[in-house]
Amino acid sequence: MAFLKRWLARLKGWRTLAFSLLVAALGVAQATDWASVIPDGPAKGWWLFAIALMVAWLRVITDTPVGRGR
Repeated sequence: MAFLKRWLARLKGWRTLAFSLLVAALGVAQATDWASVIPDGPAKGWWLFAIALMVAWLRVITDTPVGRGR
């Protein structure tokens, strides 16, 4: 259990960035219409991309540095 706690503490901040990149990747996949990954139109993909950028920006401006606990 101690190993798991140390490992999760090292991932602090990186999980948010990974989620942001995942949302951005989904946005790009939709905007470029690659095999109709998200078939509701190109505007939806750009919204996902914009949300991903905002999440990444919020991670940058928060008070806890990426990879460090309090």
